[in-house]
Amino acid sequence: MIDTTTDRLVLRGLEERDAEMILLLNSDPEVLRYVHDEPFADVHAARHWILDIPRQLPRGIGRWAIESKEGVWIGRCSLRRYADGEVLMGYRLLREHWDQGFASEAVRAMLDLAFIKHQLHYIASKIARGNTASQRVIEKNGGRYWKDGRAENFAEALVYRFDWPLP
Repeated sequence: MIDTTTDRLVLRGLEERDAEMILLLNSDPEVLRYVHDEPFADVHAARHWILDIPRQLPRGIGRWAIESKEGVWIGRCSLRRYADGEVLMGYRLLREHWDQGFASEAVRAMLDLAFIKHQLHYIASKIARGNTASQRVIEKNGGRYWKDGRAENFAEALVYRFDWPLP
């Protein structure tokens, strides 16, 4: 099921068939550098993580595979609603797809999902202080530094905010 498309990308719900790519993504220390997740032990653990998405998102929105329109698996992204109502945006790409504009394109697609499909008034993104590449992606797409905060797996984060309508 496709949730949205862009000029070059398809965002579709993660499925069991994505387990090997999720394992590959979460096995790269550079991909995990700023998110501080633990690598999955094997493909079964990655598959379990995918099947567990409904429990991970009890208040809704979604986690998507990012693919090129030609079917090349690029990464994953998410919008996750928390108990306080805040919705956080996140993404990660296989390193071979960095610096090609895919992160910005995926962020724009998630903004469309958040503001048009789900009619949210704002969303946030928490980025590790040293992750200047992600800070640039967020700022390029209209995110503004909002405050310092904490993220799930790292203590110090810069919290960016996107408000509707975007500037």
